[in-house]
Amino acid sequence: MPRHAIVIGAGLAGCSAAERLAARGWTIDLIDAARAPGQGASGNRAGVLRPLPSVDDNRLARLTRAAFAYARQHCAQLSAAGLPLRWGQTGVLHLARDERHAETQRRVIERQQPAADELRFVDRDEAARLAGWPVAIGGWWFPRGGWVDPASLCRANLARCAAVVRPHYGCQVAHIERRGEIWHACNRSGQVLAAAPLLILANASAARRFAPASHLPLRAARGQVSHLPAIQGSAPEIVVCRLGYVTPAIDGVRCAGATFAVDDDESALRAADHAENLAKLDAILPGYGRQIDPASLGGRVGFRPLSPDRLPMIGALADAAAIAPDRPRRPLAELPRLPGLYLINGFGARGIVWSALAGELLACLITGAPLPLPDDLVGAVDPARFLLRKRFERRPGKPPTLVAP
Repeated sequence: MPRHAIVIGAGLAGCSAAERLAARGWTIDLIDAARAPGQGASGNRAGVLRPLPSVDDNRLARLTRAAFAYARQHCAQLSAAGLPLRWGQTGVLHLARDERHAETQRRVIERQQPAADELRFVDRDEAARLAGWPVAIGGWWFPRGGWVDPASLCRANLARCAAVVRPHYGCQVAHIERRGEIWHACNRSGQVLAAAPLLILANASAARRFAPASHLPLRAARGQVSHLPAIQGSAPEIVVCRLGYVTPAIDGVRCAGATFAVDDDESALRAADHAENLAKLDAILPGYGRQIDPASLGGRVGFRPLSPDRLPMIGALADAAAIAPDRPRRPLAELPRLPGLYLINGFGARGIVWSALAGELLACLITGAPLPLPDDLVGAVDPARFLLRKRFERRPGKPPTLVAP
């Protein structure tokens, strides 16, 4: 098979997949409706880079730990190559919600014994010194965490493989179809935008518009980030989280947020959402935003693709139409797949953490290379997993749709 793929979507997911395949000698046709990469949910000024530990070291914790380590390594390589990545290795302070949560954070440290330069618990006084502002409680300190400009990560990934990526910006894919052994991405007029043996859907919740992916339980979550005027070098000079987050000053702006509203398609900024973000900021850094008028703030709205279990979807797309709803449960490996059709999606609010490892995993699945994750975690992100958990609703002339059991 020719090493040629179409990637629909030029956000973090699509650009990471393109870069990892290009590194293996593939040619990529990258299609996006926007005029440049990283203009959708990946267009925020900054996202948080840190893992998410848990007492039981569950799948989410293990995945984010592996993804965080891979993302840091990937970002360091891009920076060393002089590519246009913007990120700050400032450290991330994750304050506890309350004393009970603080005790849970302490138990994680006691049970897992992470290296001090990876994660440690800090009391309120040390947390305040790190933040440069009085805080209400202590929490986790991730010395290797930080912030990343996601659009710059998209651009850096593409710059790294510019010789073999053909961008098609400002192009809307209306439908996809397989003719013989070749996938075609077509616009509303039926014009073929690109054709290749392999097609990757990295276009967030819009992937469901295509019939082969219409069964996926992808939803869009609206997130509004508030932009606060900030002087470079003012506190905090680290990322601080507690039911929200606030970044250091980046080009005179500090990002605070973010709201999270599922199935809310309002694209305009809302003063009420700015007020919500300021309330979160007050919980993080008491009194910090007291004099800020929500109506005076700028910001940005993005729509993040969300899966029901909050884990990404990475791998070959299942042939849902070929699976009878009343058949006995089958292992993931035995579910029929649509040849040459893959998905990298469902990152939710964790695209910065997931994307680099997700791109590597997808490239390994496509090429048959050794996988960067153990089998149970590969299965945990397999897009077909939802077919094992749900039943189907079938309508005449329509693809099967997943419904709650």
